Amino acid sequence: MALVAAAMACSSSPPLPAAEYFSVVEEELIRLDQATKDLTDRYALELDKEIELLVATREAESGEPADGVLDAIVDVARAKMQAIISAHTGQVDLFTERIGGLIPPDAVSSSHQELVASFATWASTAEATLLQLETAAGLGELAAALTASPYADAQLRVDQACRALIANAAGAGIELSCPGARVEMLAVAP
Repeated sequence: MALVAAAMACSSSPPLPAAEYFSVVEEELIRLDQATKDLTDRYALELDKEIELLVATREAESGEPADGVLDAIVDVARAKMQAIISAHTGQVDLFTERIGGLIPPDAVSSSHQELVASFATWASTAEATLLQLETAAGLGELAAALTASPYADAQLRVDQACRALIANAAGAGIELSCPGARVEMLAVAP
């Protein structure tokens, strides 16, 4: 239903009624949140399996906990974090495309534009963040690189835009939630 409403909004010039607009936005935010959670869960599971295999292989080769296994774990964790950001960015781009095609009610036009712009900016920071993660030398540096990344900074703008849209929805008597699409450091337990 949301896709039909979004498609109709793209092909029509009058703004969507507030209830319909916020319903489509809510559905897309929920879809984005679920997609990014699913991706993060998948990569976290893959990370756990790869680390288990790496540790077991190193221990089998040497008969004891292997030296240098932490460096290999950092490499695997870095690759998974980069994969998550790339995958999340694809989902953010999809969200931006779908929401950007809506014609919002006049009363929320500026909040809508800021929401779309904030998500587009968020996606555009992925490449710089991937490069920043590439230079992290340890787990602590990897976590710090993610926390201090342009991607994390852009998430703050998304949160602010979402809160503004929630306020607009509340003003129209509509309850809207903005589930997050956060990228957090994967837990690494060697």
